[in-house]
Amino acid sequence: MKHRAETRRFDHRYWDAVVAQTTGGGRDDLWRAYLRELYQNLKARWREDGKPLRTLKTDLYDEAVSAHSLIPLFGTAQEHIVGTDFSFETARAAKRRLADDWGGWGRIAVSDARRQAFKSDVFDEIISNSTLDHFADRGHILESLQELHRILKPGGTLIITLDNPWNPVVWVRNRLPYRLLRALGLVPFYMGATLSKAELVLALEAKGFKVCDSTIIVHSPRILAVWIGRFIAKAGREGMRRNFHRLLRMFERLEAFPTKYLTGYYVAVKAVKIRG
Repeated sequence: MKHRAETRRFDHRYWDAVVAQTTGGGRDDLWRAYLRELYQNLKARWREDGKPLRTLKTDLYDEAVSAHSLIPLFGTAQEHIVGTDFSFETARAAKRRLADDWGGWGRIAVSDARRQAFKSDVFDEIISNSTLDHFADRGHILESLQELHRILKPGGTLIITLDNPWNPVVWVRNRLPYRLLRALGLVPFYMGATLSKAELVLALEAKGFKVCDSTIIVHSPRILAVWIGRFIAKAGREGMRRNFHRLLRMFERLEAFPTKYLTGYYVAVKAVKIRG
């Protein structure tokens, strides 16, 4: 029999409980600060500047549990940004934290990625950071991609990341029972199906996107880095924090090598909607 979390992973109550157990701890703040830096670099490489945008961010877990929000990276005072999540509690926690840390930037909506609660052709840009890799089967990923295409304006940009199935750690993790992974503290919540870079590119093109660029990001050993980051956070020494992030940055040089498909944790793709 499957673990209850696996059978109810599409139930918003499961994700409500996950965020309720996570908020306020801040124990992974060093790791999340590092991820924010990597997304900031990705934005600098891929995002077009100089035009007002209506932007959607499809996942609010980072905003709910950490001060290292991605929303301010993609929004300015001249832009309209919306954050959405399947879980009401996640959305509420994110709204509260954003109000405290960033003055309440943007708007928050509760919406299922497979049936987005927005009109068609609304957004100039969508940021989908590791949102669609929590479903049990790939069919739901494809449904969600179709919805992202629907709500994006023609000519609009999608920046999307998914777990990289070629990474050996991800490959093994996705073949072990969720109950075991959770008991060992190796995952904070359910991890689901995903797509390789080639599969994601083909899926996006089939939905009416033109893929402009793609890569593999986050090359540091994730589990080890998270654990070390927690220890350093408890120690509270600023010098150790700086050296820790400097070490993690060194791993990102692996993106330049052909082995990046084995070392990186996330597939990252930039695509543009070319047809309605």
